[in-house]
Amino acid sequence: MVKKVVESSDLTKLISVTDPQISPDGKRVVFVRTQIDEKENTYTTHLYHIDLKTGQQSQWTNGAGRVLSPRWSTDGTAVAFLFDRGKEKQLFVLSIADGKMNRLTRFENGVDRFEWAPCGTKIWINAAVKKEDTQSQSYSQIGLVDHESKSVEFVTQGNFNHHLKAVSHDGEKIVFGLAGNLQKNPHQPLYLYDTKTAQQTMLTEGQGYFNDAAFSHDDSKIAYTGSMRYYGDVTHTELYIADLLTNTRFCLTEGMDAPIGDYAISDYKKAVAPAVVWTKDDHLYFQVSTMGDVRLYFASLDGMIFPASPDMEHVYDYDVSRDGVYAVLASSNPIQPGELHRLTITTGEYQALTSFNQKFMEDTELVQAQTTFTTGSIDVVHGWLIKPASFEEGQNYPLIIKVHDTPHEMFANTFSLELQLYAASGFGIFYVNPSGSQGYSQEFAAASRDFTYKDLLSAITDTVESADWIDVSRIAVLGEEVAEQVTLKLKSMNIATTFVHFPDLSRTDTPNHRIARLEQIVNWLADNV
Repeated sequence: MVKKVVESSDLTKLISVTDPQISPDGKRVVFVRTQIDEKENTYTTHLYHIDLKTGQQSQWTNGAGRVLSPRWSTDGTAVAFLFDRGKEKQLFVLSIADGKMNRLTRFENGVDRFEWAPCGTKIWINAAVKKEDTQSQSYSQIGLVDHESKSVEFVTQGNFNHHLKAVSHDGEKIVFGLAGNLQKNPHQPLYLYDTKTAQQTMLTEGQGYFNDAAFSHDDSKIAYTGSMRYYGDVTHTELYIADLLTNTRFCLTEGMDAPIGDYAISDYKKAVAPAVVWTKDDHLYFQVSTMGDVRLYFASLDGMIFPASPDMEHVYDYDVSRDGVYAVLASSNPIQPGELHRLTITTGEYQALTSFNQKFMEDTELVQAQTTFTTGSIDVVHGWLIKPASFEEGQNYPLIIKVHDTPHEMFANTFSLELQLYAASGFGIFYVNPSGSQGYSQEFAAASRDFTYKDLLSAITDTVESADWIDVSRIAVLGEEVAEQVTLKLKSMNIATTFVHFPDLSRTDTPNHRIARLEQIVNWLADNV
């Protein structure tokens, strides 16, 4: 069968799967499935369910709107989620027994986050609340919503944003972050709040930015992520443990020299995965960005740390069973859009749970990326080279060099419709993670812009010289400020180069807008490179 090449309209065929949540009994998974409604020119998301024993799937929500952040109740009889019908996200609860949806909130600015209270009759929420003495200024506060009466009792107040991070399994404590103006004070400590006495104590040091947290199953420890910001914004995120019984704290990942979390650049889907998941045996699982991969890692409290998922892929969301036997991963690679997989952790067995994008893959010519390595200013520079989909030996092809300008991210082994579209349009694509990128050592991430430019130029010239199919008279550098400077330097080296900059598409843009922008870029490249 002759496969078709990638087209910009293929965006409408891709289906996204995110936010897998394993039921308390470990037998079921709910997740969010997103696709494009071509008629309405919008994205629709629904809650789906998988029976892990039979593999049977079912759709649990219908109609217009977007489902976000599903979470099982502690007894597994209900799923709460945020639902956006085009205005603000509100909190809903779906009864598993009868399938009825119950709306719990009606906040003007919606609900940002929530966590079930262990009793199952109340839910902790984050919502923006206006100050009593003003009609415009509002701050994020933490409250408790009663499932039956729908009444809300706020436990925080004041001129600060209180960000809910975790709720203990016995319901007696919550962890929250306290943030003011991050531009003036780029620090966010974490606090421990006693729900019985209303007393709060600082969990972390005052300096540093600390984000998500999770209680161990016996509530004796709290795992949390963040950094002391010794290198400013590019400081590696670490995983810390606070022992509430001994009142001690330590950094569990101090010796890793790789950032905790997902720093991958992907034009397909950016999920918000949990920062860390505990098992009942006090083992921890979390994402690590390393060498162009985002992998699920295992850690024990005695300092044993190793990858639990395979390399050469992007684990962009996940959950782990309470007994630690298996994980459900939402993952992708350069030639496979995201799907859900069950990973048996002890054996490494991988089982596909969804195949929503299988037909797209079977019908479409997708080009695998070739990994490249060049000598850099600080360490080896890691990159990827994609040949045109129509590649034939002995022919020359134009090259697009894609540059990322932000120090907070990395190119990765993930699916990108944009890059596949360039390959389908007859272009080769080259992209690297120079010094200053995340996903490598702290020294590498903290490197100056001078090293970034040197690494880019070295990688580009090495690739152009070694790949004899590249037409050196037809090279375009796609990006922003760094890309523009690289273009000028390449021109000074008598390498014919065109600088290309198109504003990034916001994730709120409509599907038609995104498709039109992709077509605009490809057409411009065809006419000018």
